[in-house]
Amino acid sequence: MKIGIIRPYEVEFNPGDVADLEEAIKKRGHVPVRIYVDMLEVKIERGRVALRQAVGRGQPEDVEVPGAVLRHLGIFRDFEQFLYRVWAARALEEAGAYVMNPVLPWVVAGDKMAALMKLAKAGLPVPPTVVTENMFVGYRAVAEFGRAVVKQMRGAMGYGVFLVDSPDVAFHIFSALVNLNKPIYVQKFLEKGSGDYRVVVVGGRVIGAEYRRGEGWKTNVAQGAKPEPAKVTPQMEELAVRAVETLALDYGGVDIAETSDGYYILEVNPTMSWQGFKQATGINPAEHIVDYLLEKIKK
Repeated sequence: MKIGIIRPYEVEFNPGDVADLEEAIKKRGHVPVRIYVDMLEVKIERGRVALRQAVGRGQPEDVEVPGAVLRHLGIFRDFEQFLYRVWAARALEEAGAYVMNPVLPWVVAGDKMAALMKLAKAGLPVPPTVVTENMFVGYRAVAEFGRAVVKQMRGAMGYGVFLVDSPDVAFHIFSALVNLNKPIYVQKFLEKGSGDYRVVVVGGRVIGAEYRRGEGWKTNVAQGAKPEPAKVTPQMEELAVRAVETLALDYGGVDIAETSDGYYILEVNPTMSWQGFKQATGINPAEHIVDYLLEKIKK
């Protein structure tokens, strides 16, 4: 059986994760197929949606898989390009494949504002956050929070994230964002000690957790944080599972901060990189993801 891995042809941010998925698929007697979202041909006609793939000037080949893992859709340079890639991946679902994580929940979870709204509405603890396009609203938010983190709404791995404690300094950042037609995403800085937790959930259960010990205030492994094995408390387990379920995901890396006021969910990553987690815990999430995908296909 062929099992797809959806990713862009142009770049692969975490090749180790793709290699783990391919190896897990092969170990189970199946064939991994790389589905390049930017090389797809989506053919739409009455009663049917079909996909083919051609790399460069190569001959198109039919893309027919019962299931696929959605890694990521690449770097977007235009809103229509973003829409095309989302719906090209969604076309695979329309053609009958089970995509993990499902495309539309993947889009929501990858958008910090959309995800945080759903988590907050479900009663889960999230950091106080303000999102706006008005520089003066952002200014007042930083003044209220005292210390604040300014993020991209679809950023990853801690890149392009600012820590500010002066609304006047923040105002200059907001001015640049507004000039680039970017929204302003401001979150209260949480005092969380030397790091935070990433709890990995697959198929409704926690498979393990790491503590990401940062050298500074950023705790992303990509930014130099050191991953360590961590014990999951019952409360952390409940929060992580509920967060993944709230966002309708099959799996996710749930980032949780422990503060003097209790636990806070920072975000839920639907395309987590797991090399640091694997190093710290000895657990390979690819094995669990592929097993769960095969279960879904059989149903």
